[in-house]
Amino acid sequence: MAAAATGTHHTYRRVAVWLLVLSILFIVYASLYPFEFDWQRFHAAIEGGWIRGFEWRRPPRSDLIANLLFYLPFGALLTYLTPRRMGRWKRFLIALGTGVGLSFVIECTQFATNDRVPALTDVLINGVSTALASALVLYARWLGLRPALPQFRAHRPDPIALLLVALWVAFHAAPFMPTARFIRYFHNPDLLFMQSLSLTAMAGYFAGYVILGAALRNLLRPSNFWPVFGLATVLSITARIIFRGQHLEISECAGLIVALPVLWHLGQMREHHAAFRALAFAGGALAVFIVTPFDYSASTASFQMVPELPLARRTFAQEPGWLEIAFLYAGCVWLADEAGIPLRRIVPWLLGAAALLELLHAWHPERTASAIGPMAIVIAAVVVRARRALVREPASTSQAL
Repeated sequence: MAAAATGTHHTYRRVAVWLLVLSILFIVYASLYPFEFDWQRFHAAIEGGWIRGFEWRRPPRSDLIANLLFYLPFGALLTYLTPRRMGRWKRFLIALGTGVGLSFVIECTQFATNDRVPALTDVLINGVSTALASALVLYARWLGLRPALPQFRAHRPDPIALLLVALWVAFHAAPFMPTARFIRYFHNPDLLFMQSLSLTAMAGYFAGYVILGAALRNLLRPSNFWPVFGLATVLSITARIIFRGQHLEISECAGLIVALPVLWHLGQMREHHAAFRALAFAGGALAVFIVTPFDYSASTASFQMVPELPLARRTFAQEPGWLEIAFLYAGCVWLADEAGIPLRRIVPWLLGAAALLELLHAWHPERTASAIGPMAIVIAAVVVRARRALVREPASTSQAL
């Protein structure tokens, strides 16, 4: 029993380390985006006394949201990872000092950007956010807060399942720049329901939620699946309305509603049977997503090896962005492997299906055929095959969700 508890603790710490690294990367990304550097400005700031270049200003609402989104998790994770033997005050001061130091370094780096204005108020707010998160972690039990952390199914989580969850988060939140426009949904909730429901978009979102559910089921114990899936769903929908470049569609909400009974049904099955069914549902929905609407009236076929697609959002013609393409195709390859289908058998079929679907795209008046789908399948097959060397312990016996 003690060994199991120790293994679970080590698993949590490994996950916390990766989450801390991701939070730091997101902080750097959000603080320096869109990465338009001007090193002459940086040199001028040093020559003119860079400390005088800092301003005390009221931060824009979007900056305030970004500070809360990134420095609160940063402070909480860093405090959790510091050794308990150091005592509460030392752990608090380490988190606070690291948060303020990181913020100060980033604000100094902003002197080298074209459209960023370094401000001491940002350093102050970031330090306060870090301190609040650190204090919450240190005094959670004293405040009567005992959060139940999700239990992982195995001590060494499947890296492909983790990658799929990360891709899901990425194409719902990229470019990870918060905006205050989400307030309009509170002032005018009809903005969501004024949209028209699209079978094409709904099929794509349905496939995505099925793959997400399968990945979370692989990672978590059955008793933790639905709470974590619910939280992931809420965060996904919230990210659609608070991040710049994202848009919440009524079709995504409809795809989620249709996916819920399917996920409940899959939860009653053994894992390899559930993976096979999930592959059938996700693959069929992906095919519908790609071939609809049934309009192939282009006078000539259109093909580009690597077309210009957005990173995360879909195009007007419902073509997915790079991150969603990687998520959907990698998810199908991973589900096939989880179902026990040898990759040497399933990959040729997937490649043939992807090539056929791209051929249909070539005659669609608003779309362009490309090699992205087949390339994503090949890369996913290589990654799935390589993960076997990373995950050495056998998968645990499946339970009902």
